Amino acid sequence: MKSDDVVLQKPEDLHLLVPVFHTVNACAGAATAHLLRRIAYRAGAYAPGIQEHIFHELNTSREGGTIEKVQRWFASRNGNLAELGYRLQCRRVAIPTAALMEWVRQGKGYRGAMLPTNFKRLHPKPGAGGQDVLADNVYHAVGLTMDKLDAKSGEELVMIDPWPGVDGSAKDRGVVSPALELAHKERGHHALMYYWTGWS
Repeated sequence: MKSDDVVLQKPEDLHLLVPVFHTVNACAGAATAHLLRRIAYRAGAYAPGIQEHIFHELNTSREGGTIEKVQRWFASRNGNLAELGYRLQCRRVAIPTAALMEWVRQGKGYRGAMLPTNFKRLHPKPGAGGQDVLADNVYHAVGLTMDKLDAKSGEELVMIDPWPGVDGSAKDRGVVSPALELAHKERGHHALMYYWTGWS
């Protein structure tokens, strides 16, 4: 075999299924951890196992329970991530859902957004949060990223839901819910935008 016969593959040529951590009390962190892994994978920097202990911190309510906690976690861990080769940045915004969706879409996998949402708007069935969650009172958040929903499909905007509820009607990875805009609006349109630096 000659070197001319070798075809180099890029991260987007393969399909890595990053699991979604299910949590009722750290949705903002779990969505963020998923997004950071996906962005790093697209940039060719994700090495499963090496930095999982850092990302796992986001699955706890102490580090990932709210947008404020996630923002503090990112600020404190950004140096560690840079040492591991992650050129990730984070920016807090308050902009309409449609604008965030378009920004993520244009990033072609190098961008993601975490949006705090009203759980009951996305999962309206009574008791969808689970029997231990009083009145479906979940500090809920979802992530937006570009991904394939299956290995044969093209990339599209995908919604990551760390707490899809217990009634089985929702998925943790799927198309963007039509109720997302209203669910996000009820949380003041706040979001954290993540992106890989050096890509335009």
